[in-house]
Amino acid sequence: MTVKNELTPLESTILRKVIDLYITTGTPVSSRTIRDIYKLDSSTANIRKILHSLEEKGYLFKPHISAGRIPSDMGYRKYVDGIRLTQPLGRKVAEDVKHRLGQEWGDVRDVMHRTSRLISGITRCMGLIMGVMHSYGNVSRLRMVQLEGTGALVILSMSAGMERKIYVEFPKRYMPHIIDRAAQIINERISGYPVEQAHQRLEFLLKECDGMEREITEVLSSEAEELFDAPYRLEYHFDAFSRDEEISDLRNPRLLHNLVRIMGEKSFILGVLRERMHEDMMITIGRENQENELEEFSLITRKFSTSEYDGVFGVLGPTRMSYDLVLSLLTMLGAEFQSR
Repeated sequence: MTVKNELTPLESTILRKVIDLYITTGTPVSSRTIRDIYKLDSSTANIRKILHSLEEKGYLFKPHISAGRIPSDMGYRKYVDGIRLTQPLGRKVAEDVKHRLGQEWGDVRDVMHRTSRLISGITRCMGLIMGVMHSYGNVSRLRMVQLEGTGALVILSMSAGMERKIYVEFPKRYMPHIIDRAAQIINERISGYPVEQAHQRLEFLLKECDGMEREITEVLSSEAEELFDAPYRLEYHFDAFSRDEEISDLRNPRLLHNLVRIMGEKSFILGVLRERMHEDMMITIGRENQENELEEFSLITRKFSTSEYDGVFGVLGPTRMSYDLVLSLLTMLGAEFQSR
């Protein structure tokens, strides 16, 4: 931040009050409103002068000439950076979080589903959670079942009791004994080894085998990311469609349309969250987001770790959101997941 954009203590105080009011009401804030709501000793003219200064420095702007002022992305950034210590959730909300998370954590998919709904229900934004398992153990066995034409189903069994199935296309149709022989050679190399090492061991095998067995191994190696990489589980939910509140910026048809469009692009959401896996708490506001699709939204994520999974959960919503609430909620969820 340049010296020109630095704020005086009074400007910082007024900026926070403007944003607090705007987050609560969704209405552009005037100097008179600030003075009346907060019972300030300053005159309306003096407050108006401060608001003008904040506008000149880029923290506020007027949506219309005759309207009050609302925060810019830069204003929200200053506001969020000022939240030094996350306040605990209120007792009632905290108890609701614990109740809705429940005691049963055996089914990971169910826990993630409940968590995404919980986040959305409390924040009135889109609740997100993504996780990746630490390890799927060792490879037990790989099988290949030829289908019609040159297609085949590859089935990877793992010691964790899980199976992964993918569809592949071979360059031609092979005799059954060729498929069986290729499977035998591949299993000799990868069975009993950690799933994470299977791709590398296939690469070594490619340097040693030849003929049709090598052709088959090449196809599996080309699909190694889908076959051997730890899969990312993703759940997201937005339940504000059923709400009657009218203070959300998602009343704006354009914003709502964009959010629905984003919800339909699961691979996009997954990619965004994977980039945030290594940040403890990450907040991007408006045009701070690298993705054009998110330039009208704020995205707040927090990483978590359990005995079996690493991941992130977060909130996607309009830039006008209750940042205090979101940060407190994600902090509590992080602690809850860590304790499991």
